[in-house]
Amino acid sequence: MRVAIVEDDAMLRSLMERALRRETDLEWVGSASTVAEGQALFARTRPELVLLDLRLGRDPSQIEGWTLVDTWPSEVPTPRWIVVTGQPEAAHLRRALDQGLHGYVTKQEPFEMLLAAVREVREDRQYYSVGALKLMMEQPAEAPGLAQLTPRERDVLRAAGEGLSVRQTAERLDVSESTVKTHRQSVMRKLDLHDSVGLARFALSAGLAA
Repeated sequence: MRVAIVEDDAMLRSLMERALRRETDLEWVGSASTVAEGQALFARTRPELVLLDLRLGRDPSQIEGWTLVDTWPSEVPTPRWIVVTGQPEAAHLRRALDQGLHGYVTKQEPFEMLLAAVREVREDRQYYSVGALKLMMEQPAEAPGLAQLTPRERDVLRAAGEGLSVRQTAERLDVSESTVKTHRQSVMRKLDLHDSVGLARFALSAGLAA
């Protein structure tokens, strides 16, 4: 089975590579640290299993790893995905389940947990670690769509739910009004909303504003 790694932590990436080389029935085909590198790697190697970090790069608000899942070519057999994350969130765990991803492991757990996940998924079984399942039980489900938003976009959505104007939101967040407008437009696009009233209603229904 051909296995690719997408992970921006060089030390962890190296550990993964060494572990995969020891598995006789797995073939490590390459590693990437960005979305662009991952897409190029996938095009070259067509992996059957991908170990995927969701947050790539220095900005923790950017959940870029999902781009690789969502843009996988429909004409190419879909690989088995194992999410490997250092910032686990219940919303992303549920998204992984909803999209049929085979595994989810947190970086806070022993490295052997990742190896166990690889072995299970290799046999076409799902593997969601103890930490992942505990997280899902501890955190209530979010409204559909919230997982797509960055922390700043959530702030803007929350402000809309509280009835704040663009100017008031800008003052609260200490940003420019144009920045608030840009975030509002991004939120509306991601949530398929069309006006400020829709923003406010969604924020209220999602429990972001009282």
